[in-house]
Amino acid sequence: MTRRLRPVDAVDIGGLARLHGQCFPDDHWDAAAMAELLAMRGASGHLLEEIGASEPLGLILDLIVAEHAEILTLGVAPGARRQGIARMLLDDLFRRARLAGAHSVGLEAAADNLPARRLYEATGFAQAGQRPGYYRRAGATVDALVFRRTLLG
Repeated sequence: MTRRLRPVDAVDIGGLARLHGQCFPDDHWDAAAMAELLAMRGASGHLLEEIGASEPLGLILDLIVAEHAEILTLGVAPGARRQGIARMLLDDLFRRARLAGAHSVGLEAAADNLPARRLYEATGFAQAGQRPGYYRRAGATVDALVFRRTLLG
């Protein structure tokens, strides 16, 4: 099937919330939270979908303000992982952030999310800090690792 990457529309919010729930069952965002984030100045959402499919394969919500971009969330449907979807979403963000004048991109990832950490390190991010006990998981907490990537060119 043919895939396309496109900006999020208001009608996509429910599908994005469902996908976020699949990606982050312990800490998912509902449609109201998604809409609230997307209403912030500098925020945008993009999704990757198969044309004709009812649900997106991947999503990224980001914030680009002045010289810095921030990834608010990045997720890929469990059945669509390891197909380059997250890299496509990241590459598109890097392009958009450069066009907007950003010099760096930051994000936080759970310390126990090894696939995400490997992806970010493979795409030029380096750990810049740590937030102890940031994520809550079934009666426990997990540290957040703070990553930064410089945008060149």
